[in-house]
Amino acid sequence: MKAPSTKSGTYMALFRAMESTKPTEERLFYDPYAAAFLQGYHQTLIAGCSIPFVRKLLAAYIQLRWPGTHTAAIARTKLIDDMIIQAVCEQDINQIIILSATFDTRAHRLNIGKPVSFVEVDHPETQYFKQSKLWELIQSPAIHLDYVKLDMNKEHLADVISPVLLKQRDHYKTLFLWENLSTNFEAQHAETMFRFIRSFPSGTQVIVTYPDRAVLENPHRYKGFSRINKTLHRAGEGWDYGLDPQNITAFMHERNMKVLYDGGADRYRAEYFGEKSQHMKGYEYFRVVRSELQ
Repeated sequence: MKAPSTKSGTYMALFRAMESTKPTEERLFYDPYAAAFLQGYHQTLIAGCSIPFVRKLLAAYIQLRWPGTHTAAIARTKLIDDMIIQAVCEQDINQIIILSATFDTRAHRLNIGKPVSFVEVDHPETQYFKQSKLWELIQSPAIHLDYVKLDMNKEHLADVISPVLLKQRDHYKTLFLWENLSTNFEAQHAETMFRFIRSFPSGTQVIVTYPDRAVLENPHRYKGFSRINKTLHRAGEGWDYGLDPQNITAFMHERNMKVLYDGGADRYRAEYFGEKSQHMKGYEYFRVVRSELQ
């Protein structure tokens, strides 16, 4: 059984670890676990980021090589953090199901202040690696976390998720998170996922991140995308699927959902970096949509 590539998950962990080396008053969030998933060269980079000049130099290099990925990832992480906290604190969400969780650490690092159950769905080998690293740092998790093993080459979520969790769907008010819906393979599973989600009660929420289809149709129009996609292709994670933002309301409506938020990196960077975002270019085509089941 071969585990899927976790290259994009590793980059996200690197970016979160970089953000966490900033002084408290400067960082958007703190992730004390992200660096645990890094190895060798990346560990050395993070160690150097404790020096502000080195951290800025690394950020500049990332911007030059993969425009917009770092700043977009940081703002997007903070946006989704805030969406989850708001959903729990203001809308009575009490279960978060994270699909293709890779190295997501929200179950451990978000201080929500209300009881909430987390479920992480991912490939067995990815989960084993993640758990082995976390258990070195967290002896007794303070939150309730279930792991659901899913090999998308062989299985569908509805076939493997615990019967206990299915029975509890009326007890919990659930939010699903699926970051990086960006391949045709994932899109085939997405339709099964959406059908599964529609079996949940009204008020269930879904957060999905996705590329604007236009970047796939005309990649050279978007600065740096061809290089980014080549890097992902070499890791077996290249993009070949996107959605049209102009049709996202209709897309979700067809799946019995109402759009609560949809925006690209230009929007969520502006929300969290303010005027500094005007100088942050690249990755505007990567979007977040949050919807609610009717």
